Amino acid sequence: MDNTAWVSEKFYKNSFVFYIENVWLYSLNVFLKNEVFLCNSTLIENSAVDNKNSNKFINDVVGYANLTVFSNYYLYTLKTRIMFLFGYSGSNIPSVDKIYKSASWLERETGEMFGIQYTAKVDTRRLLLDYSKQENPLLKDYPCEGFNDVFYNFFEDQVVFNQTTVVEL
Repeated sequence: MDNTAWVSEKFYKNSFVFYIENVWLYSLNVFLKNEVFLCNSTLIENSAVDNKNSNKFINDVVGYANLTVFSNYYLYTLKTRIMFLFGYSGSNIPSVDKIYKSASWLERETGEMFGIQYTAKVDTRRLLLDYSKQENPLLKDYPCEGFNDVFYNFFEDQVVFNQTTVVEL
């Protein structure tokens, strides 16, 4: 898929969406931070969307990648939003936490929830999940039901674990 750009006038004025290859991500962030008119920018959001069972438009844009990763920036001098989209199929993504300070937390969260691997990441600690867990809860193949039901029984004044049984209809 070639690099593509969209302009959003319906939702937000001065908003631009660019589909890029993930190898361009670090270079574009360096450009945004070092360019004179764009240097007053910040990384607002970094997340992903699972493409499992997605529609034809997403498959045409991203090219049947497992995830669509997006980074959302705000340029204060131009009062403009820029979003970079790229497909992720298991290859490492360059970390931009040395360029934007907000990227450290956002990349850790995205890596933990979606299983995305970042190269040259300074801080790789987990944020929300236990270190023994290897699952990624925001993927569509994450199980919604556990092995035990845990609840507090007020009458017995204790925590009760019940084994769950799966019944298919």
